[in-house]
Order: sequence, then structure tokens, then C-alpha cells
Amino acid sequence: MISNKVLQFIFLTCFIIFFPVFTTSPADLLVPSMELITRGYLRGGAFHLATLGAIDISVAGGYKFGGNLLFNLENENLEDITSETSLAFKAASVTIKDMFSLPINMTYYTGEIEEFCTGDKFPDYFGTQPLATHFQGYIYFPEGVRYKGIHTIAGTGLDISTTFLSESFLADFYLYQDAHLGTGKYSTDLRGMLNLNLFKLEAFMGITFPAGTFGLYRTGLMLFYKTGTGGEFFTQIGIPRWDPGTENFDIDLFYFLFEPRVVLNGFSIILTLFWHPKYYLQQLTGELGSVDININFLFGQLERTPLSGGVESSLAFSTVREEQFKAILSPYLGVITSGVFWNFKLNVKLFPFELAEILEAFIGVKAEF
Repeated sequence: MISNKVLQFIFLTCFIIFFPVFTTSPADLLVPSMELITRGYLRGGAFHLATLGAIDISVAGGYKFGGNLLFNLENENLEDITSETSLAFKAASVTIKDMFSLPINMTYYTGEIEEFCTGDKFPDYFGTQPLATHFQGYIYFPEGVRYKGIHTIAGTGLDISTTFLSESFLADFYLYQDAHLGTGKYSTDLRGMLNLNLFKLEAFMGITFPAGTFGLYRTGLMLFYKTGTGGEFFTQIGIPRWDPGTENFDIDLFYFLFEPRVVLNGFSIILTLFWHPKYYLQQLTGELGSVDININFLFGQLERTPLSGGVESSLAFSTVREEQFKAILSPYLGVITSGVFWNFKLNVKLFPFELAEILEAFIGVKAEF
């Protein structure tokens, strides 16, 4: 009997091959993100492999198609033939552009539609060079919460956006049923992005209702500043969720990432300090009070130059795990070949020293087409 995983892969392949044949209007079938990451680790005296596979498939046709469909295929352990590979609908949206002949767009959407304060949107919206931190995603958080940005819009609702006749500014107003909390819970968020030559800013604030005594509140800010003389500064600071009716306002609520960078003639020194929040995506993280400190000595530019690499030194402090303090040294190498980015990384656990768990390795492949 054919397994569900095989059937899903067959369906995905047929969809990619035959979709253009049956569409009467021109539509673009794109893969905006395809990523494979194999993690090798020592556990119980044996070396284990686990591969994360994630692919986004986008069907978009501009004005003629009238919208965008996004599907996601993801599995965190492709080696396990009994595991389920989730081929799932991720998002759909339809946009009315230039309403009333004004620079105002209105989008009706459902699904996971937008991430706030990642820094990834500046290249997409304004055509800038990449500026987001690399300290995010599966390679840095293979277990526990996989942080990326401060908040994600997920649900069904409307987005009204405008540039106010400026190519350097974008504002969005979202009103939606919040999928993070379930039906009957509604959220509204206001987000603004400012793109200047040496300075980038993204900020948002939002409220969820009916929830708690007085509603649930959130806010966040992303800043990027380039000195022009080899210095860069990137930070994310925000409160993913606060219930003023039951919680005191204190540091436990904060999401905080502070990252100064020194870039000199192809060599960079990047210091990252990350404070884990009490809540993330409207849920408890179970990582209250945890702190990561990462120092990265980088040659070249990851995902931009043909060859890059370096050494990272990481310190992790946790108040909830058995290992309250952990020190790791990580040499890594990045290679670009024919539009594909290869990432090789080896984690050597220096403290606490356990020979049976001293090594952890990653091989990552990222592409888009």
C-alpha cells in the first residue's frame, strides 16, 4: 500500500507539472523558498541524522490571476519513512490595487501572511541588500521555539496598505480573526516601514480582543543603521504578548535581539545578544529567562559571495533546561553554486564536556526558482 508521504509527493509533482496546462490565464508557478537541512548529532553513543525539508510553492498571476496562492511542504525528519509529510495550504490572498486611483491597496487574505520585524521585507519591498540577522531558524534553534521576527500575521482578514506617494515608506493596517488563538478571537495591527539610505525602521503595534480582561497587546521595533565607515547596527525589541489584566509589565515579556557588526574589507565581527521572551506567537515559550550570546568571525558575506566562512562562539544560559549553561565553538563554510547556497557547520560542545554528545553537524541547502 502506498504511504501518505509518497502520495503527497506524487500530488506535489503532478501539481507542478500539469498546473500550467489547465490554467486559462497566465499564472506564475514559483518556488520562493526551498530548504533542506540535515542535522547530525551524537545521542546515546550513536550518531543520528535528521533532515528538515521545507518548500513553499507560490501560484501568482498579477492582475490577470487576481491573487496569490501559497502551499507549504514540510517535514522535520525525512529519514523516518513512517513520519507524515505535511503538504498543506499556507495562505491565499487577493489584492485590489490603487483603490480610487490613490496609492492604496486592499488585500483579502487567509492563512499565514506576514512576519513582522525580521528585516527580510526590505529586500522584497524596497530592493535593498539583505540586512536581517542570521541568528534565526533551524540551525540556531533545532529544538524548542524556532524564532524568526517578533510577530506573524495568521488568520482571515483584510490588509489596507499605502505608500503615501513615497518610495521610502510603507504602512499596513491589518484586521483579522487570529489563527494563533482560534475562532472568535480578533486582532488588529498597524505596521510601518521606513527605508532610508543608511537607516531602516520597521515598527508595529496591535491588540487582540475579546481576550483577557482588557485585551492582549503587542508591539515591536526593528532598527538597522549603517555608519558608512564599516559599522552596522541591527536590533529587534518588542513585546509579543501582554495581558495587562493578569500580568505585571516586566522584562520577562520582552523579545530582545541586539547585534552590532563591524565590516572591514570582507571580514566581519558580529556580536549577537538574544533574550528569549515569555510569549511568542501568542503562546508560552517555556524559555523564560533564557539568554544567548553569539560572536561570529566571518570572512566574505553569507549567501552573497561565492565563498564565505568563519568561526562562531556561542554561550547559552537557560533557567528551564537541565543544562543551565552551555558553550559551543562552531566553524562553518558557505558556498554558492549555480544559484544554490550550501551551508556546512560543525558545533563542538565545550561545556558541559560530554564525549558522547560533543559534536553536532549541519549541512544546509537553500534555493529558489
